[in-house]
Amino acid sequence: MSAALMIRDGEPSWWNSPDIWVVSGEDPNGTPGTPIAGRTAYVWARVHNIEGENVTNAQVNYWWSNPAAGVMRSTSTLIGTSSVSLNAGDVKEVLCVVPWVPVIVNNGHECLVAEVIHPADPLPQPLPDAFSPATYRQIAQRNINVLVMSQSMSRVIQLTAPPRKAVRYLVSFERGAEVTPELLKSLGHPKLKPADKAVIKAGFTADPGCPDPDDKTLELEIALDLEAGEVGAVHFHMWPPEIAYGTYVPIDVTARTEDGPVGGLTFVATPAR
Repeated sequence: MSAALMIRDGEPSWWNSPDIWVVSGEDPNGTPGTPIAGRTAYVWARVHNIEGENVTNAQVNYWWSNPAAGVMRSTSTLIGTSSVSLNAGDVKEVLCVVPWVPVIVNNGHECLVAEVIHPADPLPQPLPDAFSPATYRQIAQRNINVLVMSQSMSRVIQLTAPPRKAVRYLVSFERGAEVTPELLKSLGHPKLKPADKAVIKAGFTADPGCPDPDDKTLELEIALDLEAGEVGAVHFHMWPPEIAYGTYVPIDVTARTEDGPVGGLTFVATPAR
């Protein structure tokens, strides 16, 4: 009998895993929160053995990537590797013992991926370049950030074409689903409440810059054409939501191809005091 290892996906947005979180600072057992660019942080993953045989020394890999709607191994960086042994039905929190220092690019707002690998519940070999968390229960992604906004913010959304196929991505945004209390707590903002109503002022441009919210170059949806193996990006611009302090509006940025959605990321936008 084989094992069934899992790191949970988020619901309804699978890229918001509740089983991956960050502790900023020198103490890995500190309070979870948002990583800070240039400062030491530790990454945790919660691993489940939901059925089958016991496993010994399953390998847990931790990766970071620039914010991307479809995350690839070839454009990600391995933070470190840990191991865990689990009996059937066990759930364990596993620390990446290698500290992580988020880079200054994107102000430290990186995407995180965790995967658990063991012969009793194997992934395809060789490992595919696309992590595809929605396909494999052993892999999960955390691509959610809290933005405390007093002024406009811009983020680079990275996309990568498959190694042997040109692709057209369509990238769009919408109000996302309410963030679960578990996920808000892991983000270090357990008291935030969803805003009842909110007008989202946001849009995409192909080039960097600081557009005005009424700028006609802003697009609600943007296309990006990439040759096989090419890495590209679009720029997403947001303005502070006009909502009460202590509330938030979730904004989902999603990329899709002709075959359907390939991934996304979520911004939890809340006004500064």
